[in-house]
Amino acid sequence: MPIFLTKPIKVELGEEVNDVRPKLLKLLRLKDKELVSFHLHKQSIDARNKSDVHFVCSYVVETNVSPDNATPYEYPVDVLQSVAPTDTSFDCIVIGAGPAGLFAALYLAKSGCHVTVIERGSDVSVRQAKVNAFFNGGPLDEHCNVQFGLGGAGTFSDGKLTTGISSPLTYTVFQQLVRSGAPCEILTSALPHVGTDKLVNVVANLRDEIISYGGKFLFDSSVTDFVVEENVVKGVVLHDGARLYADKVLLACGNGARDIYSCLSQYDALAFKPFAVGLRIEHKSEFINKAQYGLVYATHRDLPTASYKLVMNGDIHSCYSFCMCPGGVVVAASSERDTVVVNGMSNYLRDGANSNSALVVTVNASDVARYGYGSDALSGMRFQQDLEHRAYVSAGGNYIAPAQGVKDFIEGTVSTQFDVTPSYPRGVTSVNLRELLPQDLGDTIAEALQYFDRKIRGFGSSGVLTGVETRTSSPVRITRDETFQSKLLNLYPIGEGAGYAGGIVSSAVDGLKVAIYISEHKESNL
Repeated sequence: MPIFLTKPIKVELGEEVNDVRPKLLKLLRLKDKELVSFHLHKQSIDARNKSDVHFVCSYVVETNVSPDNATPYEYPVDVLQSVAPTDTSFDCIVIGAGPAGLFAALYLAKSGCHVTVIERGSDVSVRQAKVNAFFNGGPLDEHCNVQFGLGGAGTFSDGKLTTGISSPLTYTVFQQLVRSGAPCEILTSALPHVGTDKLVNVVANLRDEIISYGGKFLFDSSVTDFVVEENVVKGVVLHDGARLYADKVLLACGNGARDIYSCLSQYDALAFKPFAVGLRIEHKSEFINKAQYGLVYATHRDLPTASYKLVMNGDIHSCYSFCMCPGGVVVAASSERDTVVVNGMSNYLRDGANSNSALVVTVNASDVARYGYGSDALSGMRFQQDLEHRAYVSAGGNYIAPAQGVKDFIEGTVSTQFDVTPSYPRGVTSVNLRELLPQDLGDTIAEALQYFDRKIRGFGSSGVLTGVETRTSSPVRITRDETFQSKLLNLYPIGEGAGYAGGIVSSAVDGLKVAIYISEHKESNL
């Protein structure tokens, strides 16, 4: 039966998105008997007209004639459902249990490889306990925190699944996440998210499936070096001195794995990569809802907590919102002693009092050199580390975060009170954040706040800023060739920490892509 994808149609709030047969018949110019079946393909919100907020939906339809206003459609291949074990098995080490590592490990395990996943952090239940203890004032575990542990940094975020890539492998990622317990609506939402509270179970189920295919996990285990013979990686050295050997090693470290970067620098395997730093901004969720949906629809039961995406392209720097967390909180994301790092997190319902996002500015190699951190591959990492430590010191230590009201930040004055209560769990100290950031970055954010105020009235004259946001992406790229190998043969850098992805979906896709290549070429270099 021919399958088609329709053009988008308007669906009113309160109208059931699957009860649209008459609308589809009119759109497609079909008789009732000619429309065999249909189901929702993608759903988004159109809030441009605040007096007429509605859904916009497209559908996959089966028809026995060619319809109008639709194009032929073919479902992508779910590679994790079509992979089959092969006769030639080999040993494979995956370093890191974030999205790239988990999806690569699952594919390789299903293809018959002997997979060992090494993760410096803890399994998810232990990790949750350690993270919560730190949020509540306990000590920082430098090996298990918001950055490290099963699921990677994305586990303690919003579980956002939006991506700018167009790879057909995204279909596999979404299908597998649903099989692992993610909400089914991620398959149809234009802004899909899982939520931290649900994502912890999803990554646990991914772990269990990898184990069911013979995979092994070594938690609380750090890789300190590689076993290299004549420029070929033969295995890894663990923190306790033990050595593990394998035919292939996939490096899926997160962008906080700075010891790995330092280790690889001796092999000339790194290059500087532009990244972004900045601050977290918080407003009341109610304020963002009214701004995005209008007064009439701000509390409509069918609408989710509102999000936004803002960009200012400046003459020297650009500033943009990043990792927007509707109804979420600002979290303590430090992974090194005596540093302060912030990130955003939302649960599935996104029902918190505040909404937050990062406001970040892209920095390149010339910026970092001008700030005095050198011009080598690790210069960006050193800039990040220094900024994080100075944020810690500025707020008085104990992982308290520096904060400032939005209006005071623009004016460069220390806040005496906040009009939005900061949600950062370990508390904040009022400081002048303009003195913490390089002047050009602070000036850019201040200019952007005033520019964004013209897009969302009140955005740049209310709210609170908390610093610092430094882990938006990797400050290095672990170079790899057309075979996905680094300068060290048999070492395959993958995912966000390697500089080849930016988020959960693109990281998982990169892990799958490289795993597929390895599986198809596994006789080479054995």
